[in-house]
Amino acid sequence: MLFLSLQDEPAPSVVPVCFGREEGMLYVHSARTGTKIDLLRAHPAVGFPASTEMTVLPGGSACDGSSRARSVAGTATARIVEDDAERVHGLAAVMRHYAAPGSVADASYRAGPLSRTRVIALRIDTLRARRPG
Repeated sequence: MLFLSLQDEPAPSVVPVCFGREEGMLYVHSARTGTKIDLLRAHPAVGFPASTEMTVLPGGSACDGSSRARSVAGTATARIVEDDAERVHGLAAVMRHYAAPGSVADASYRAGPLSRTRVIALRIDTLRARRPG
């Protein structure tokens, strides 16, 4: 899961999103309208963190505990995808990210659900990563 940090007032708004990565871009899907889309249109600069493989390492006392995880954080510029071919391309990237090994992620998309789906392309501007160990 990826979390988008969006510019809002009086404080940032953070929303979890499903994502896919391809060719230096992140793709996320969304409903066609709503707060997330309104905020992205007004302020396309976003931040994002994500982590995987998180393990809590308990200690003898509360202060001795720790955790390990692979994580990434960065900034990006968001663009709402209008081109139908790119929308399908972005959705396929999301599907590949979450697909079980050996399954078909590049499925065809029915016109009804596709017409209700918005795809957001995030051009990665900065990226920082951390590995445990």
